Amino acid sequence: ATQKFKHPSHASLHRPTPSRFRTAMSSWFPSSYYDEDDVKPAVTTHWRRDYGYGYGGGVAGEDVKPRPGPPGAGAGAGRGVHGQDDRAALSWPAAEEFKSTLRTQESLAGLRTRYGIPEGFGLHLAGPAQAVCAPPPPAARGARGGAAAVPICVHTQAFAAGMRLPLHPFFSDALAHFGIAPSQLAPNGWRVLAGFAVLCHFRGAGAPSLPVFRHFFALTPLPNGKGWFSFRSRESVPSLFTGLPTSVKGWKEEFLLVSPPPGAPWKCPVRWGSPTKEATSDPMLAGNDAAVACRLSQGQGVVDLKTYLSESNLVAAKISRAPACVGTGASQGAAPPTASGKKRKVAAPAGAAVAGGGGGVGDVLRSELRAKEMALSKAKGEISQLKKELGDAKKRELAEAQQALAYAAQVLKPEGGGKGAGAGKRRRGAQ
Repeated sequence: ATQKFKHPSHASLHRPTPSRFRTAMSSWFPSSYYDEDDVKPAVTTHWRRDYGYGYGGGVAGEDVKPRPGPPGAGAGAGRGVHGQDDRAALSWPAAEEFKSTLRTQESLAGLRTRYGIPEGFGLHLAGPAQAVCAPPPPAARGARGGAAAVPICVHTQAFAAGMRLPLHPFFSDALAHFGIAPSQLAPNGWRVLAGFAVLCHFRGAGAPSLPVFRHFFALTPLPNGKGWFSFRSRESVPSLFTGLPTSVKGWKEEFLLVSPPPGAPWKCPVRWGSPTKEATSDPMLAGNDAAVACRLSQGQGVVDLKTYLSESNLVAAKISRAPACVGTGASQGAAPPTASGKKRKVAAPAGAAVAGGGGGVGDVLRSELRAKEMALSKAKGEISQLKKELGDAKKRELAEAQQALAYAAQVLKPEGGGKGAGAGKRRRGAQ
């Protein structure tokens, strides 16, 4: 407390009071990092430890590189994870306050059925003291003494936003590149990832490219939730998507633990981390990536994710293996089961079957096909009606034109051999 603050603009500060301390901190940190309205008293105890890991910030002159993480932690998980080998572990005071509200096995079974989660993935309830940002609990070793399968925390709203298991390679690569765990990505961030993969498929761009994705979108922290991130469109490129929800209530409080199948560890970070400046920079595109970016930006306009992220589109883009039931589309905003095991009331589409009430993949596809056939039949009827009205209008115009020609021929017909001043005057008047 008696030490001087050695800073160019605050060289005269001695034993700063809390108010003067906040004034000094506001000049050191950018407003996007240090938001005084969002900081609780308990958060200020972490400022020194978090200073070198702030998104978009960092200690001057320090070039922080990702450190090697534990097996299965992914390429970017070494930086800022809750590991004992880290010298200064990151802290997430805002996320530590949230505990999962899922309490029944029925809710987990409903998630498995609703989103077609394969049986090889284990779904486990998070304990009452388990925070979403806490290190994953140690798992038992394999039946043959193999490596333990490390579980990860997953928000239930991530499934509603388009995430499916097993993770699409593009999803794993993106998480590993940014060095964040799946539970650090907000629901709208998952919608952007899924929408980009679907867009690449339907516009003939091939497999989604991470450099192209980073060219269109930037990873940004949530304003009131340190540790959580989402994606926003860069201002220097055309916008690709619209229709993102403005808010998803209660998504931070509903999460579970998911363990991978034996012998198939996660290819993304399993512990919370923080991205580097290099990971969030706008890449320079060349060659095929530049051509893909041009193809995506010059497509059929901005895509509405409310209707674009249907289950059939997720299946076509190979994000979802097979829909388990009707109404699992990410664009529908379907709510997962609550802690009591009961599902929230959501407006179901016309002709949709009750989730979990039987019916396999064939029933889902037939239902969607019938709906599209009905829409096509309705469109054909409207087109026929328009053609009939157009034909009637053409007939009326033709009849009116013929009458006008007949009248003009009668008026212009010369009287008395067409001689005299009166005939010329009548012809000029008719014309």
